[in-house]
Amino acid sequence: MLFRTLEVPDTQGQLLNAVVLCGFTATRINRQFLVYSLNEKSGEGLVKTYLTPLEGEDQELRMCDAPPEILTAAAQVLKDIFSDACVSDEKQTVGAYILMDLTKTNIQCSAVDTHYSLKVSEAWITSLLQYNSKPEISTRPLASQNTDNCAPLEVPATRSLTDEAGAIVHAQTNSEKIEANLKSLITTITNHKETLLGKYVRLDERQLELEQLTQELLIRELTLNQREDELTKSIRSLQDAEKQLNAILEN
Repeated sequence: MLFRTLEVPDTQGQLLNAVVLCGFTATRINRQFLVYSLNEKSGEGLVKTYLTPLEGEDQELRMCDAPPEILTAAAQVLKDIFSDACVSDEKQTVGAYILMDLTKTNIQCSAVDTHYSLKVSEAWITSLLQYNSKPEISTRPLASQNTDNCAPLEVPATRSLTDEAGAIVHAQTNSEKIEANLKSLITTITNHKETLLGKYVRLDERQLELEQLTQELLIRELTLNQREDELTKSIRSLQDAEKQLNAILEN
């Protein structure tokens, strides 16, 4: 499967090969966004991905900046997209977003360090890349993994037709149980993924809020330091004036 790629500059201006995961319009805020990956592994099956706003018209778009509240809203919509891509029935969250076709769109790229980054499971990225094609959900791939470890059923040639029919019915019953167990397992894993994704997005939002608070505290600290320097200069000026006054009085 071929995917759209872009050349995104790093902080030194060198071009990096980025794979476009998806483009979407967040309908509630009427803004467009691009999600891409530089295939940066972060351990434990996670991959660093990037989210950036887009602006422009028709087939000419460019990456741009956005305030933190816009990025937070976009991250929440991206959570819905991942959830829809991972569930077996592939339903779309109504009204939250519209996926964009960027196949023939010219996209002007800005530096990667200006884009919002987050870590996402490799499995979720795979599901997202396949989401646009909407493949049919099937349990056959899971079943094929188990059949390698199962011994074939051998039936003696002397068995009667009744015994063979009973064996067939028994095998069908076991197959139905296995299929039901697999479906239950898939549902459990999907629910677990959605729960983890929700927790991850909330944690990422809190991290963004913490970074904003830290930046505000740094600004306040710089302001206090500046005021302290000005106060020190004023005190020194008063001390110099006091010395001059004392010298005049002594004379």
